[in-house]
Amino acid sequence: MRNFLGLLALLCGSACAHAQWNIFAEKLPAPGAWATYDIRKTAPEPDAEATRIKLSVRDGGKVGDKPHVWLSVEPVAWLGSSHKAPLRFLVPKDLDRAGANKLLESAAEILFSEPVKGPWHMLPEDVASLASKAGYRTTNTLAAETAEAESLALGARTFRCLRLKMESYTIIDPPFVKKQTIILRGTVWRDESTPFGVVQAKWTEKTIKGDKVREEEKAITLVESGVDAAPPAELAHGERFSLMRLLFNR
Repeated sequence: MRNFLGLLALLCGSACAHAQWNIFAEKLPAPGAWATYDIRKTAPEPDAEATRIKLSVRDGGKVGDKPHVWLSVEPVAWLGSSHKAPLRFLVPKDLDRAGANKLLESAAEILFSEPVKGPWHMLPEDVASLASKAGYRTTNTLAAETAEAESLALGARTFRCLRLKMESYTIIDPPFVKKQTIILRGTVWRDESTPFGVVQAKWTEKTIKGDKVREEEKAITLVESGVDAAPPAELAHGERFSLMRLLFNR
């Protein structure tokens, strides 16, 4: 039981590590839009190699009577998976900042396209059940720091950005396992002329577990963006989320 709960905390911790995806989810672009970003650890390993990820949007049809889209982030690990793959959130097309700050709760479905073991998906009740078992709580805020746009030069391009303050507090507190707290504090530069608004983000990520504290600094930087007019391939949803499958078939 102790090992089970420990792994449960680890899995939820993996989800918490993706709190930064919230900053991309408000004012989503039209289906077909995409952008690539480099994620780099800047401290305590300033020479760490960057990881490139791609965000994209595709039509998600209607949920109830409300238009939805799929927000895709790829390739990333998810909930203890041994492989990186596209992670997709089915969210309202007009998701606002309040909804984006609660991305997991706002999603009508979460789809992970595991490349080896097969895709699987989560529904809102699965997210709620897992959060309850792990003692998972989170708050995310994004608030303006500047009223006027400022210039931000990246390579040969200069963007006109509003600067925002980002904060995220996540707690994982399952029974019989040490409480874990993850705190993200940083800055986001937004230029609404780009598909996902985000040009750059820099933050400090502090993880507290018992008497152990780990602190890292990270940055996400826009590389390029565009629109894909080709019809996307049909999505395979696979099996519905099962904690037992996740524990023994990662």
